[in-house]
Amino acid sequence: MQRSRLRGLIRRLREARGAGALVRAADRVWWYRVISASPLVDPEYYAAQLGLRRLPASVAIAHYVIRGFRRGMSLNPLFDDVVAGWELPEVTRVPALYAYLVNERETISIHPWWDAAAYGAEHGGPGLEAAWGRRESGLQVRVAGHEWTLTVAEIRRRAISAARQWRRGTREGQAAPPRDVALIRIVQAHDRRYVRKLVQAAQRVDGWDVLVPLVDVDASQWVSTALLADLVPGLRVSGHRRGTRWLSVVAAAVRSTSAPVVAVLDPRAEFDDAQLDALVAQASAGAAVCAAHRAPDGTIDAVGAADVGGDRPYALLSGLPGDDLAGLPESVDVPLLSGRTFSMPAAILRRSLDTLDDGEPDALSAISRTVRDELPLRALPRVNPVLDEPAFAFSARPAARRGVRRHGVDDRSGAEAVLATAGFRVESWSEAEAGRIEPVLTWVRPHPDARRWAIKMCAPAGKQGAVWGDAHFARGLANALRRLGHTVVVDAYDARARSTTSVDDVSVAIRGPYAFEATSSGVNLEWIISHPDSLTREEVAGFDRVFAASHGWAERAGRRWGLDIVTLLPCTDTDVFHPRGLPRDEDIVFVGKTRGAVRPSVVEPVKAGIPVRVYGPDWAHFVPASSIAAKSIPHERLAERYETASIVLNDQWPDMQREGFMTLRPFDVVAVEGRLVSEPVEGLEDLFDGAVVTYRDTAHLVEMLSAPADDLFPDAERLRQIAARVREEHSFDARAAVLDQAAREIAARRR
Repeated sequence: MQRSRLRGLIRRLREARGAGALVRAADRVWWYRVISASPLVDPEYYAAQLGLRRLPASVAIAHYVIRGFRRGMSLNPLFDDVVAGWELPEVTRVPALYAYLVNERETISIHPWWDAAAYGAEHGGPGLEAAWGRRESGLQVRVAGHEWTLTVAEIRRRAISAARQWRRGTREGQAAPPRDVALIRIVQAHDRRYVRKLVQAAQRVDGWDVLVPLVDVDASQWVSTALLADLVPGLRVSGHRRGTRWLSVVAAAVRSTSAPVVAVLDPRAEFDDAQLDALVAQASAGAAVCAAHRAPDGTIDAVGAADVGGDRPYALLSGLPGDDLAGLPESVDVPLLSGRTFSMPAAILRRSLDTLDDGEPDALSAISRTVRDELPLRALPRVNPVLDEPAFAFSARPAARRGVRRHGVDDRSGAEAVLATAGFRVESWSEAEAGRIEPVLTWVRPHPDARRWAIKMCAPAGKQGAVWGDAHFARGLANALRRLGHTVVVDAYDARARSTTSVDDVSVAIRGPYAFEATSSGVNLEWIISHPDSLTREEVAGFDRVFAASHGWAERAGRRWGLDIVTLLPCTDTDVFHPRGLPRDEDIVFVGKTRGAVRPSVVEPVKAGIPVRVYGPDWAHFVPASSIAAKSIPHERLAERYETASIVLNDQWPDMQREGFMTLRPFDVVAVEGRLVSEPVEGLEDLFDGAVVTYRDTAHLVEMLSAPADDLFPDAERLRQIAARVREEHSFDARAAVLDQAAREIAARRR
């Protein structure tokens, strides 16, 4: 606890004016000292990244800790700073190599093409140190189903050569044999997911002409990509400096290929193989197609575009939730293409590029205006990745052509047809900010009793938020409301106040760690499921009705604030959590993150010699590697793990435990006939009739876990009965019925 307070104090001082500069300088001195004590520094490799032949190790380390690490520069050719940063804490603030050296190194992935953890397990100690001490030993390099054996010295030689290319900013790919499709997979600076994109590109080289333009990428990205290109014939890599325009990068790649079809992917997004095949199939059939990207907040970025007046085209369905894509067919005819992902016949694209300059403010829309007399234009709603990465590399200079370009075409009828397909009616067109023309929309009810619900959650959009418990909660509630006949969309936290909330009939905010404000239209409900200490009366008072997952807190807060707060306990998603008849094993299981602090319910049993199987990230600091079963477990496998475990452990956030808020875990575990040992929470044991037992303190917990598990819990038949009751009384369907009734009452009262 004292260490946590000290870290918090240092963190505040670091951001303070005056004292902050001294703390940050002390940070760099400490980073320098730690790295200097390591044998991993390769001054010649670092010098190559600076365009030099050699450099003293002390100067290399100093440059790295002051500024080099922020450009992905690395002090060791076997260490990719960007890849290592995926797993290391605070890597945006501290150098990746320093973070590696002060963590438990045996399990950290440090390079995309060789497995340091496996090498270390084979040779003893952390894999990087073991390999670096054996310069002539062979490393297994694996990617996209291919495998090679290279010595450390050979990898180092290739890395130094690639580092010099990075400094010059140039690399030209080799000529490619004739192919049917050209895939242009742009990679940009600081992309945390660039390896997965490269692997997918490498998997396509046998049948496609694959081009990878690198635009202002970090040093580690460049070196790792160059090594891959050296090893995979047919993967063509080119370099582009910062400030290059997107259209210029695309044009250079298109003119270097003879393939009859070209597919270009937005560098900010990932695409699965089915999405990529869908893009290419439509273009091979003679169409020009674009993706239906989703913005970083999860709302729709565009499903094509339309000229409707104003300075820029209207991005179709822009600002609506991503769930609204589900009602669209696999492809939609659109007036114009949009975004930075598209596919079309190459010959027509080349002719279009010859008529444009690279200053076009909406490049793909401009391309599609020149080709729409020759090709059908379509958007693909099933190809809808979230733009997870920010656009770092491309030029933000004003367009070369200034002023408004009038095209003499009004695409409003085409835009309205797409919106109608998605379930919306255009009431009027009005001028928005910055000279844009946008529609005023109304949602069209599919039947009289249907309502449009928007579930607001605290999780972010995209893959980052997909693993949050709040996201699973929102999806479970959404499916239950859909079974009641409603249309339901889910908004990530950043989209909670999106510009299109007026089309929603009911909004329900799932209150977790972050605050919400009621929307300006429709019925507004709030369901508080965690973090009661951060709530205020002002927030709660703004909603039409408020529910809380604690009976005691609802009564106490209601009296204190003079508000009516209704108890609505957590529940389980019976679509996922139901028994499968699996046998129980001997494992004591914990699933969850460390939260950056010691969790005694896990650490103390492990210290006492009790074999706890931990599933979750960042546990290397707190328990031995033998206790870590996996860094994650897919949500769809949780039910199986809970059912087969001898005991599942549970603890709470301190404010939740104090105020009587239960987590979802007891409901999920008991629903599959599992057995749970938990910190005490008001009403927990009574609610679950013995399927959940609580401990007084960690000594009591260790004592309980040391005894036979069967002595703690009811027999199998009784557990079946309890589980059946929980699935019936505490499902999302049961909770959705309560919320639906409340929304109807409020709407009726207003009418």
